[in-house]
Amino acid sequence: MRKASKREKKAIYRYNEEDERTLLEDILGFVKVFAITAIVILVFMNFIAHPIKVNGKSMDPTLEDGEFGFTSLASVWLNQINRYDIVVVTTQQDMIDSQTGETTNETIQIVKRVIGMPGDTVSCIDDEIYINGAKLDEDYIDPDYIKECREKYGYFNQIEQISTDDEGRTVVDYVDFPEVTLGEDEYFVMGDNRPVSKDSRDSAIGVIQRNQIYGVGVLVLYPFDELGLKG
Repeated sequence: MRKASKREKKAIYRYNEEDERTLLEDILGFVKVFAITAIVILVFMNFIAHPIKVNGKSMDPTLEDGEFGFTSLASVWLNQINRYDIVVVTTQQDMIDSQTGETTNETIQIVKRVIGMPGDTVSCIDDEIYINGAKLDEDYIDPDYIKECREKYGYFNQIEQISTDDEGRTVVDYVDFPEVTLGEDEYFVMGDNRPVSKDSRDSAIGVIQRNQIYGVGVLVLYPFDELGLKG
C-alpha cells in the first residue's frame, strides 16, 4: 500500500481542496496574533497608560465619582510632572472591615492635582493658597464653585481643627494649614473639591514623593458625555 506523501498528509487538514491553509496553520496563526496582542496590551498598560476609576468626590467638579478612563504612565517615566497636573497617587490608607470591624492598612490610588513642586514653599493665608509668597492662580476651579463652598462650609482651603474648651466640650474650627517647604522630589497635591478632599494638607497623606506618582492626567472614557482629557 502506497504511503501518503507529505503534501497529501497536509491536505487532510485543509478545509477544502482550494484552501491552501491547514487547520493547524490557522491555530498557530491565531496563537501568534493572540500572543502579540497580549504583549502589546501588557506593554501599553505597564509603560504607556493604565485604566483608572475615580472614587469619591474630592475632584468635583473636574472629575466626578465613578468616571472611568486611562492615566499616562509614560509622562511619569519621562519626568513630565508639572504644576496643575492631575495625577494618580499611590498611598496607604487604613481600611475598616464593615463586618469584623478590623482595621487594615492598604495601598490605594487617589486622584489629585499638583499644587506645589519640589523646592516650593506652600502656605495658606486667610483661606487662600500661596506658592513662594505669591497667591496661586487656580483658574481651573470655577470661582462660583469656590464661593458656593465658602457660603456652605465657611471655608475652602482651610483644614479642620478640633480642640476642647474650658468646660470640656469639643470645639471644631477651620484654620489655615501649616506652611510647608518641599524637598527634592516632593510634591504638594490637593483635590479640586477642597472641603471634602483628603490630600497633602492631611497628615495621614502629607507631601507626596515622586515615586508615589503613578500616572499623569486622566483621559475619561466613561460616561460618554464626559469623554475627554482632564488635567
